[in-house]
Amino acid sequence: MWSVVLLRDDDSVLSILIRREHIGWAPDSTSGDVLRRMSKYQKKGRYDDAIRAGVMWTEKYPDAGSNVWLYMDVSALYLLKAAKDGEHAEEDVKRALLYRDKVLPFASDGLYSLQQLAAISESAGDISAAQRCVQYRNANKILDRMTVLLGEEKDRVARQFKPRPDDVERIKCDSDRLDATVNRLKGKLRHSACQ
Repeated sequence: MWSVVLLRDDDSVLSILIRREHIGWAPDSTSGDVLRRMSKYQKKGRYDDAIRAGVMWTEKYPDAGSNVWLYMDVSALYLLKAAKDGEHAEEDVKRALLYRDKVLPFASDGLYSLQQLAAISESAGDISAAQRCVQYRNANKILDRMTVLLGEEKDRVARQFKPRPDDVERIKCDSDRLDATVNRLKGKLRHSACQ
């Protein structure tokens, strides 16, 4: 019976007790647990609860490597909250940028993480008139770095004796997505008179 309860998508008292009793793990014993709980809260529109869960974990485990993803999620949640709440939007954008900035020292040169940081900056610029030009420029700098990294990846694959077709296709998709993002951002910079 306990496996049926575990498959349920809730945090009922019964579910928590059964998990503790049968598995021996406390709720939120991993950052993955916290991310799942944050996702549940987000789906229910409970942004403050989702943010609080992520922040509490990062404060409890300040040196955890997974905090990078939690900081990114907290940043994105603040932006979602800002988009829905015009009255406190500027405050929420500032908080989103604070958590985005916590990611920067740990940001790898991975295209996915850089893409997320660029999206956070672009969204902050979309929401905040005060931050618009600065954040569009920040996103542009990140996209420039992504362009360099993608060029290096293209060169690496081109030097292979027989490149794998899925590598070639992945690079093409990444390149197309990056070009579309760069063009969209150029339009926003031009339209906002930020240049």
